[in-house]
Amino acid sequence: MNDTFRRDHVNVYGLSAPWQNPAGGSQFIHTPALDQLASESLLFDNFYAGSYPTIPTRYDLWTGRFGFPHRPWAPLGPDDASLAEILTDHGHTSMLIHDTPGMTNPGYNYQRGFTGWERVRGQHQDSWRTDPGPYWEIAAPHKLKSANAIQFYLRNIKNRQFEDEWMAGKTVKTAMEWLDRNHTREDFYLYVDMWDPHEPFDAPDADMARYADPDYESDWIIYPAYGRGTYMSEGERDHVRAAYAALCTYSDRWVGHLLEKLDALGIADDTMIVWMTDHGHGFGDHDLQGKPGGQLGTLYESNVRCPLMIRLPGGATAGQSTSAICQHVDIFATVLDAFGHEVPDVDARSLLPVLEGTTDKLRDHAISGRFGQGLEVSDNIAWTDFGADHDGWVGPDSLPEPISISDARWQLILSAEGNVSELYDIHADPAQLNNVLDAHPDDTARLHRQIIAFFEDRDTAPARIAPFRAAPTTRPAIQPPAFFGANAPLFAFTDPNGKVLAFPDEAEANELAAACPGASAVRATTTAGLAPEGRNAHIAAFGQYHWPEDLPPWD
Repeated sequence: MNDTFRRDHVNVYGLSAPWQNPAGGSQFIHTPALDQLASESLLFDNFYAGSYPTIPTRYDLWTGRFGFPHRPWAPLGPDDASLAEILTDHGHTSMLIHDTPGMTNPGYNYQRGFTGWERVRGQHQDSWRTDPGPYWEIAAPHKLKSANAIQFYLRNIKNRQFEDEWMAGKTVKTAMEWLDRNHTREDFYLYVDMWDPHEPFDAPDADMARYADPDYESDWIIYPAYGRGTYMSEGERDHVRAAYAALCTYSDRWVGHLLEKLDALGIADDTMIVWMTDHGHGFGDHDLQGKPGGQLGTLYESNVRCPLMIRLPGGATAGQSTSAICQHVDIFATVLDAFGHEVPDVDARSLLPVLEGTTDKLRDHAISGRFGQGLEVSDNIAWTDFGADHDGWVGPDSLPEPISISDARWQLILSAEGNVSELYDIHADPAQLNNVLDAHPDDTARLHRQIIAFFEDRDTAPARIAPFRAAPTTRPAIQPPAFFGANAPLFAFTDPNGKVLAFPDEAEANELAAACPGASAVRATTTAGLAPEGRNAHIAAFGQYHWPEDLPPWD
């Protein structure tokens, strides 16, 4: 597992580049190890996230059940039967090696059931090293999702020199050492979970040189703030994209080293290999940066359509691709099936028939969603802010986030009543630029019914489904709940690039302006007062940036 690895950043998929290589290279993305693995694997074209994002996806993988109808970002529950527990009960040696934050934090329990586990230290805001600084100011703090969390990361990477000291290198080396000691075991299960290429977007210089503008001299924005990304200059956005691409290439190289180790130990031909990611990431697509929430948390194809390749020893489909629609829950059933064990009654469906070439069909559609932080409607688990322990939640907690459904041709993004829904023909319009919902009422209605049936079939709390029962529309007849007033006091400054940044807290605005050389003095204003600035104004609310037009209805 490599977290946050966009499908269009795996070269073998042959997708159009979402933006230009700022360094001017002839190849948009360089992933030779994954390209080689794909030539030996079945490549999946329609693999979709279910529960979004990181920890909810692990829940789907661990249990074979869709979590997002019932539960938020949360620990593994005491009654959740995990894949590792089932395998261990069958006598298999199972090992978890990860650097992804949150999985084995106190109380999270995603290590439960594994024969052994190891967390590789130093990722993101891991409270690992305490060495004193000084630490450099990498960017104006208002451009970072959390300037304080970045200080943990900078402390953890102090005195780093060699590429195996970046996180993916450290984690793969740990996995390789485990294989050296354990490769003679029969039928083991090794799960390696790397957070790269997730933020912080920090790659070795040699990889950066492949993608970044060599003349770039502005801020090093390794963990950009979420929401509307236009708070950055075009040069800054290009550098963020270059850093992400560089981290993809770096991660690919270390995946390659892990595959080489299997060959060196003589077990590659007897080992099933599953390589995947959990979700994508916004880099200006639809004018969004990161994984925003609320009505900005729209799960487009670039967010939820993921790369997946599976190498089955002696597989009849090696070097081929499949259009079979599948989701992360299905990995649970596939692993059990490959070991010859019965799959319990869960949401998962085994991919083994697809891998063996006996079918190219598994599901009619895929459904993706996020259980928002304000949805205290579940009978299964009460909300607490677990997400803040890891990657944080953003967006207003009073607004249920849109649900996406994708089939072989369409993606419907179903918004809560009072908000605009969207329908895209993903064959004719893969970039999803033209909302054709009004032109295709029958397909819209069919997909809407399938979403409601999905929830009802899983005994979802009625209050969870209620906001989505109204027919999807581009012209809502009612207004959504007001969550930010027209006259709410704001305090704004203008940065050296002419971007207007506004904050509800005056002290915070003054502190951020002081940390941004060349910024104007802070002035008092309101949401309505910023409206004439249009998309040059960025209002920091609910942990993300909004344009003024994002915040109506105004009270």
